[in-house]
Amino acid sequence: MRRLTFLFAALVCALPFYSQDMAICQEIVNTAVDAVNNRSADELKKHLAPDFTCAGQTGAVAGRVVELLVIQLDEHISEVSKLSEQREDSTLTLVYDFNYSKKLGHKQATFVFNANNQLKQMELLSVQVKKVNTKTDFEASAQDIITVPMEIRENLIVVTAKLNGVERKFILDSGAPTLYLNSQYFSKDTIHSMSDAQSVNSSISGQDVVRIDAFDFCGIQVQDEDFLMSDLSHLLQGEEIYGLIGYQIIKDYDWLFDYEHKTLTLIKPERTAAYIGQMQSVTCEVPLQLTSETSHIPFVQGMIGGRVLSLGIDSGAAGNLLDVSLFDKLGNDLTGVTVTDLRGASKDVVEVKQATVKCLTISGKQFQNIVTSFSDISHLNSRWENKIDGLIGYEILSRQKTLVSVHSKKVVFIQ
Repeated sequence: MRRLTFLFAALVCALPFYSQDMAICQEIVNTAVDAVNNRSADELKKHLAPDFTCAGQTGAVAGRVVELLVIQLDEHISEVSKLSEQREDSTLTLVYDFNYSKKLGHKQATFVFNANNQLKQMELLSVQVKKVNTKTDFEASAQDIITVPMEIRENLIVVTAKLNGVERKFILDSGAPTLYLNSQYFSKDTIHSMSDAQSVNSSISGQDVVRIDAFDFCGIQVQDEDFLMSDLSHLLQGEEIYGLIGYQIIKDYDWLFDYEHKTLTLIKPERTAAYIGQMQSVTCEVPLQLTSETSHIPFVQGMIGGRVLSLGIDSGAAGNLLDVSLFDKLGNDLTGVTVTDLRGASKDVVEVKQATVKCLTISGKQFQNIVTSFSDISHLNSRWENKIDGLIGYEILSRQKTLVSVHSKKVVFIQ
């Protein structure tokens, strides 16, 4: 990478205050270059002003945008050239040409510094971010107990909901924060572009925003709201999947998964005890926690070979997933090690190790021969106070009736 250089003659001719100010600010620009190349904004965030703005956002939100931007860019800045500098009142504005060597090519970058040499504004690209409320409240159903037919496709739960008055198929994914739509089925006329210029999401991660007229999942409804979308055509190819139904839609209910009879039962928490009691079945209760106060991912404690693990519960996990750091540590508890491709809601495919866990124990209940993939999940844990070691989904939920109650903070295995 070509680093920024300072011409000695220019520095000598400059006033002392100007020299110090310029050197510090240019070094912060260097830090921004390193942030992109290393896909980490940790050092750069140390230099942000309290009122820092980026992509139309301010403060803490702008800091988060920077984190996402340097990760999603997946670029390398190979050349840096300063185009201009301008002082006005107490600010210094530096404009550069950045040459992104992978795909973006030459882009103009602007950095604005305050009197304390803090970064007041940064624009790496001509981007704007439109915020979408992932906490959108859905109108509750009048029913206390809802039985939802579900299809199982490649270990994923497929359900039916009405989108703009038409029945469509969706994947039920409790690991998704809210409704997430498949851009494959929306024309450009229906898309609310994040900006006239390139946006962080639409140009980098392929996301955009669409406003829908109405959505109805078994009486759980919302009208005239914006939701994120991207191309999900790689999920269940051959099926018309219109998106993901996430946590915010089913959060007011306890979730009873019955893979044998292909039903999902949504139960108002105050009705759950009576409903389970009528089943007259043997149950095993497991306490659960949340990864953070605002998180939609509950987790339980499990054990593999004497090692205690925190495992997030995700109905959208077609297979078990553990952090790659555990692979060597669990060596004696694994068999049938292979290499496979792992793909999530994005189109990115990652080659990962896969193995069969001989035995996973959750609150005394043993699960034998669990097919498990190992991948880096640090991007998940970066958002949460309580860290997890992996995710459990179909491989565990399908082996018996399973009730997940975020409200009562427990999971119930029902035989």
